[in-house]
Amino acid sequence: MARSSFSPFKPPSPRRFLAGFRDLGFFLKTRSRADYVIAGIAAAMTVFIIFAFWHDSSFRGDPPIIYVQNWPANRTDDQIRADQKKDRIEREKAEAYRRAEFQKMQKATSGWL
Repeated sequence: MARSSFSPFKPPSPRRFLAGFRDLGFFLKTRSRADYVIAGIAAAMTVFIIFAFWHDSSFRGDPPIIYVQNWPANRTDDQIRADQKKDRIEREKAEAYRRAEFQKMQKATSGWL
């Protein structure tokens, strides 16, 4: 019975390390050209997938645009209240429209369940 030179209890040595590369060389010499092509394609696909995840994680996109309104410094309280009332009416109209759309969708899908 032949004993293996590998033992998990032996400390690694440079000789054993070089023997591993020699064994890898013997293994690769027995492979055909098609094996190398397939291995190259597999390695390229792996590198591409890792690169795609890396690129996607570093992509921040465009910064959000924040619109602001400039108001004159000498605006009166009545003008402020009028603008707030106008904005509130617009917001309530948008909310009512959205609520109506959801109710319309609910009526259309109520018979499904």
